[in-house]
Amino acid sequence: MTLYYLIAGLVLLMIFMFYEAHMNRLVKLDLAVQNLSSDFEGVTIFFISDIHRREISEQWLSSFSRNPDYIVIGGDLTEKGVPWARVRENVRRLKKLGPVLFVWGNHDWEAGHNQVASILNDMQVTVLDNETCVIDRNGYSINFSGVNDTSKNHDDLMRTLGSRKVGVPTLLFSHNPNIKHQLARSMCVDFVISGHTHSGQISLFGYRLKEKAGVKRYSFGTLIISSGFGTTKLPLRFGAKPDALMLTLRKG
Repeated sequence: MTLYYLIAGLVLLMIFMFYEAHMNRLVKLDLAVQNLSSDFEGVTIFFISDIHRREISEQWLSSFSRNPDYIVIGGDLTEKGVPWARVRENVRRLKKLGPVLFVWGNHDWEAGHNQVASILNDMQVTVLDNETCVIDRNGYSINFSGVNDTSKNHDDLMRTLGSRKVGVPTLLFSHNPNIKHQLARSMCVDFVISGHTHSGQISLFGYRLKEKAGVKRYSFGTLIISSGFGTTKLPLRFGAKPDALMLTLRKG
């Protein structure tokens, strides 16, 4: 009888972990940006990273109160073994919301750099490969800078920041939050937005294999780590709910 209850408990736990891993959870954050023009006040950015094997729900996307002004895929759009048709469909669904930008993650490289790049090109996605997309509105600008994946040693922070428009705010998108080790306040990066860690994916008694998601303050500025939308290896989470971020720009 004890074994029966033990097995039943494990089955229920696995069902709960599977359910948690497939939640559609939107975290809303206001970013107070210094020297932001009033033309960018209220601009929204939908940041979604670590999609991996998941399908993005069109019903969930259509439930947003308004479409975001920009969508940023924060790396790990896919992983090995995911059908390319599913990857393409996920991008198509995001494109319906608005203009899409992308930064490379480690699993994108492992799945097949050329295939991923081909899909992004076909879908007219702006790839930030150690470069900056300068967003202009009524003569005012903001830098959307994207650095390639650090774990694969494809990152070039100096090239990325060197491509910016001088004297305007900068948002730096990096799949891996470890880019923080290369940053300094003198680089004038207003916010760093990352994913990669899945907030540990499995958290037991506060112990996680990777860094917890959230808003972190450092000497260089603010780092925001998304928990990510999908999972890797096993489609399970515990104590590390998935998320995507809706970021709203505010005058700092």
